[in-house]
Amino acid sequence: MSPSEPDSTNADRTAAERFLRSFHRQGVTKIFANLGTDHTPLLEAAAAVRRAGEGDEIPDIVSCPHEFAAMSAAHGHAAVTGDPQVVLVHVDVGTQNLGAAMHNAHRAGAPVYVLAGLAPVTDAGHSGSRDHPVHYFQDVFDQPGIVREYCRWTDQYRPPADPAETVRRGLERAASEPAGPVYVTATREALSETVDPTPTTAARRRVGPGGADGDETERLLELVRDAERPAVITSDIGRAPAEERVDALVRFAEATGAGVVEQTPTTLCFPRDHEQHVGYDPAVALEHADLVILADTDVPWIPDGDAVATDAAVVQIDPDPTKPAFPRWPFAVDESIQADAAATLSAVADRLGSTDEGGRSFWRRVAAERRADAADRLSADVEADRLTPTVLSDAIDSIVDEGTIVVEDAVTSRPAIMSQIQLAEPGSYFWKGGAGLGWAGGAGVGAKLASPDSRVISLVGDGSYLFANPSACALLAAEYDAPTLTVVYDNQGWNAVEGATTAQYPDGAAAADAVPESRIETTMDLSAPATLVDAHTRVVDDPDELPGALADAVEAVDGGTPAVLDVKVERP
Repeated sequence: MSPSEPDSTNADRTAAERFLRSFHRQGVTKIFANLGTDHTPLLEAAAAVRRAGEGDEIPDIVSCPHEFAAMSAAHGHAAVTGDPQVVLVHVDVGTQNLGAAMHNAHRAGAPVYVLAGLAPVTDAGHSGSRDHPVHYFQDVFDQPGIVREYCRWTDQYRPPADPAETVRRGLERAASEPAGPVYVTATREALSETVDPTPTTAARRRVGPGGADGDETERLLELVRDAERPAVITSDIGRAPAEERVDALVRFAEATGAGVVEQTPTTLCFPRDHEQHVGYDPAVALEHADLVILADTDVPWIPDGDAVATDAAVVQIDPDPTKPAFPRWPFAVDESIQADAAATLSAVADRLGSTDEGGRSFWRRVAAERRADAADRLSADVEADRLTPTVLSDAIDSIVDEGTIVVEDAVTSRPAIMSQIQLAEPGSYFWKGGAGLGWAGGAGVGAKLASPDSRVISLVGDGSYLFANPSACALLAAEYDAPTLTVVYDNQGWNAVEGATTAQYPDGAAAADAVPESRIETTMDLSAPATLVDAHTRVVDDPDELPGALADAVEAVDGGTPAVLDVKVERP
């Protein structure tokens, strides 16, 4: 039976059961759930379906110890697969606990369907009526308002409507461009109602723009042919389906000789060992290119005056070029093409003949100089016997293979991670896409559930690790046999806070005192929360210990045991 056909096998089903069966029929395999008293109809429906021997007709319910972990895990799973995921939370308090994870999914364009309970609306006389004081405490005037700005669509399920349509429509809105979270609410009474399936011919769509039209492609071809040093700045072009989208950019770069900058990438957009990968600073492209193509990037540079002044023609290729989700978008663009960037660049590469070798040679020299600088920084730290983010990242590079997925949320250690870990495979790297620290804890578990045969390594700062509710993430990984290796870049404080303060007030009193509020004096073993599930843990404060510590951690993870290394790194 296709998802668009009415399910008439049982006309006497509760709405809760229809939700579960409809999610499964639309391809959803897991529901990342943090449960509450508002979910009793769903729990009863799931148990009844399993008891009837039909458990394979509903998604698996992944019980998550915290809503932030649930949303982050769903985000990580969606990033790896490209498929929309479902999160189940309870009423207003559960919605609030989604917190910054909802922001991350919104900014990263992660397709996640959030189904939240509502407080019962009846005091008595109905299945699901209020039977506890908490049902009065949890009743609020505008629960969806908590997350509305982060959603592509919101709705409340109300019987006698068929939940199948609420499921179809929500998944369609989550997965279509611009992709992102949707939020649906339902009371216990509504979920307890019996509903009849309704005939429908609508199938769930996944709508997004194709490549540029003929005139736009011709115009881009003309610009590329006239350019001596074209460059591409991208952040998101490598999203799923990653292999074909990364390949499109590689073919374009090799056909045109363009240099490629990954600007705050949410995923691997271009092989980081490629001779035309010129790093992560857009100023390189803006300073040296005569044509800059912005391909799937929300923040192409920081507009800080002369540092980004450019004489290059700037062409934007984006499915949503005016960026309506951003209150301000002050970036000077000469031409915009509303289209899929990967498809458009692929079409140009297919039609392009031979190009001038000058640009290709120039960008290869820039890339070589960047790699030489990275090697020099590493060499200097090694010779000084320092344990820096650079030294740690180089050591991690030695345990990365073609099957590794790196999930990163390390903030100020990020430049070292990018420069030292030479990832090349599409779908091998993911970042949260927003500002919500703590994402990697749950996202790593979600990535492992999505790709069980991959070695998943989460690279996090000490602040990010604490924000993730590490005990909840450790329990989630252990409960669902999803072992990951977490490496904490532990600089004993909030380095980003110190850096931002001294940058704004370089001669100020806070800088003179080394911003004491950014430092933690209490000695901590950040791997300790993982011992709750008997994970492999270790604290490392000597660079000579790194190879052995990483080898032992990899052995544990590959053998099915989660591992956490708390590595005490120097501040940059």
